[in-house]
Amino acid sequence: MQRYFVNGNIEEVSFLEGDVFHITKVMRFKVNDEIEVVLNEKVYLAKIISLTPLKVEIIKEIIENRELNNDITLLYCLPKGDKLDLVIQKTTELGVKRIVGVISTRTIVRVDAKDKEKKLIRYNKIIKEACEQSKRSFLPQFEDIIDYKNIGKYISNHNYIAYEKEALNESTLFDKLCMIKPHESISILVGAEGGFSEDEVLFSNTLGFENVSLGKCILRSETAAIYFMSILNFTLSR
Repeated sequence: MQRYFVNGNIEEVSFLEGDVFHITKVMRFKVNDEIEVVLNEKVYLAKIISLTPLKVEIIKEIIENRELNNDITLLYCLPKGDKLDLVIQKTTELGVKRIVGVISTRTIVRVDAKDKEKKLIRYNKIIKEACEQSKRSFLPQFEDIIDYKNIGKYISNHNYIAYEKEALNESTLFDKLCMIKPHESISILVGAEGGFSEDEVLFSNTLGFENVSLGKCILRSETAAIYFMSILNFTLSR
């Protein structure tokens, strides 16, 4: 069943303009058709009672729990091209709670203030669509694009930096993640093409980030971010 994030209250739900178009023109729903709506992180079954204007009637709350018990922040150094779109979509599906773009030494992409505002709107639209597709009840945010020196603003209870030079060492990442308790927050830091400089790794270490390996093979930037979130999702869902 199609799911939409909405505003308002149970008595009067309001849809975003894009969702009104999607419901009436793309999906071509009719009066009395049922949809799911997410309001204040609660999921409801709703019935369409009018199309012009679009109005629904809440039928009942749907009790479900698809969210992880830990808040995960992805700090991701901006990659080239449209790889970021893929990372945003897939990490959202895997349960990330917040995404922050990072400009590191080896980041090729540069974003000015005007472009950043447009990009944030676009990135959050991707997140919303991914949440609706994956049936999430929490809507994460692509919060900001920051300089590497500001990563300390996003310190959590547990902090990890994916570092390729750890690849040939005995990895205990899974064991570390198994020790994380419910409701403890986690921040993961993943580099762009070319990885991190040694100075950047040392800087992150001073802030409390721990170097971890994602396996013996060197992964592409976008693969590393998605794989890291996959490990977290699997471990924290157990």
